[in-house]
Amino acid sequence: MAFCTNCGQELLEDAKFCQKCGCPVTDENTGYMQRKQEFAGKLYKCPNCGEVLKAFELNCPACGYELRGAKASSVVKEFALKLEAIESRREYEKPRGIWAAAEAQQRISKTDEQKISLIKSFSVPSTKEDMLEFMILATSNMNMRTYDSANTDVSKSEKEVNAAWFSKVQQVYEKAKRSYSADNVFTEIQALYDSCNVEIKKSKKKGIIKWVLMLGWVPVVWIVILVSLAITEPKKEEKEIERLDNIVLDVRQALDHGEYAHALRIADSIDYQRYDVEMERKWDIEREYWVEKILEEAGKNGVDIEFTPTPDIDKANDEPSDSEDNDNGVGKGFKEGVQSGLDAAKENINEFNRILNGEEPDSSSATE
Repeated sequence: MAFCTNCGQELLEDAKFCQKCGCPVTDENTGYMQRKQEFAGKLYKCPNCGEVLKAFELNCPACGYELRGAKASSVVKEFALKLEAIESRREYEKPRGIWAAAEAQQRISKTDEQKISLIKSFSVPSTKEDMLEFMILATSNMNMRTYDSANTDVSKSEKEVNAAWFSKVQQVYEKAKRSYSADNVFTEIQALYDSCNVEIKKSKKKGIIKWVLMLGWVPVVWIVILVSLAITEPKKEEKEIERLDNIVLDVRQALDHGEYAHALRIADSIDYQRYDVEMERKWDIEREYWVEKILEEAGKNGVDIEFTPTPDIDKANDEPSDSEDNDNGVGKGFKEGVQSGLDAAKENINEFNRILNGEEPDSSSATE
């Protein structure tokens, strides 16, 4: 059997030119050879008609033969069986006490450590069938609650296992993208990968919304308080100034009518009740001015008025009370009595030591 050395087409017997590419057939470029066929991977055919089957087909596209007993990929199936074996050996321990429960939340169990190690060490499959099977297995085992930052019930073990699954999902997706980007199976793999990312984003967004709802009212309350103060405080200040101005007006009217005692009582009530220190000083000066003016006018007109200023409660609180003075006196006397007793005891000890040493007793101490 002769083949064209230019394009590989099988040549007709005694042909002078290749019927496909038109290359002249000569003794130099023509040879008799055995063509070899090599197949990469496994080729699945219909047992009824021999039609080549694509992955995951349940019926033969040529004859309609129903394909029964389809088995999952051996690599992914073996991996899933290992995971089940690890999970079956899990030991559940109920923590006792609040601190033990909190500590258990931040600890990775031995079972989960084994699962994480198995997932991370799993070799990314090469065939598209295995890749799709693994993507289905991985995405179905992922727990999206672990991405909710406001969820306090998720343990560290769950987060680490979930992170291992997602890391392997990303590896499988990237390999499938480079190897089978033009294949229909990759479309399914990409759909699973995109769906996984969408669910992760939803869970993260849900956690942010929860935090905003839990803590977002704090700045709102402060804003409401500040706005209300900004609105009400100037009005209260205006009312206070208006009140004091009316008192001054009453003082003037009483002074003009010669009612010195009444004017004095009114003037003594001039007292600023707000929180501005400068305004408080201003109205204190205003009160003193009117009191002096009233007393001066009354003296000029021969009216004798006895005036006792109303005590300032704030200043009175700063001054020490009589009880405190008494307490200080009692405390001072107690300390003096204790000190004198200690001095006497010390002198007696010294006298006792002199007697033991054979010395003469101190006459001055004896006289005392």
